[in-house]
Amino acid sequence: MELFAHRGASAYAPENTLPAFRKALELGARGIELDVQLTSDGVPVVFHDFFLDKKTNSSGLVRKLSWKEISALDAGSWFSNEYKGTRIPTLEEVLEIVPRDVCLNIEIKALSLFKEPIARKVCDIMAADAERDYMISSFNHQSLKEVQELDNNVRIGILTSSHMLNVVDYVESSGLKPYSLNPEASYLTNEYVADAHRKGWKVLSYVVNSPEMAEIVAQTGIDGIFSDYPDLEIPASV
Repeated sequence: MELFAHRGASAYAPENTLPAFRKALELGARGIELDVQLTSDGVPVVFHDFFLDKKTNSSGLVRKLSWKEISALDAGSWFSNEYKGTRIPTLEEVLEIVPRDVCLNIEIKALSLFKEPIARKVCDIMAADAERDYMISSFNHQSLKEVQELDNNVRIGILTSSHMLNVVDYVESSGLKPYSLNPEASYLTNEYVADAHRKGWKVLSYVVNSPEMAEIVAQTGIDGIFSDYPDLEIPASV
């Protein structure tokens, strides 16, 4: 069972920052998940929330500020004084420190209302890094459709946050061709995983932060988990 460091080693350092990614690598992570959205001037930055209020010393939407404004923010003090002054990184800055053979799970954060060109921006950056092991996931399935249309060789992961009554029918009707389904862990069932595997799709589940929960989800036969703890001991899938 694979383990992706969720937003880096986010249990040990402020999520989606270079210290969190460095810590994940230090702890031996072979997969790292991160979130990407666009600034007002179209720079892909690594940040989870659409609003800055909880995790920086600013407020409002990320997409309303320029990269120059975003780069001046403190994205570490909320976690601890040790990380005061830690910046929000760009996607390209993260690529500079993560080895190419560590799989990056890049989650696109996009508000459909604004029709931002984030899929193209991310695809362009990743296409220039041909040796990189990566996949692109999103709760915004339209963004995944755009990624697929831009490059159908990119592995995509369909994120979901609820129990879908018939996930296979949904995926097939959407036209998406996923590498993986990425459901929230509490909605996993043996049948869900078996159905996905019959279609040739992997199942990667979030967020699993205890050995006990890892043991439970492993019983379904899933392929991987996302965890805030890259050093979490995980059992083999059944």
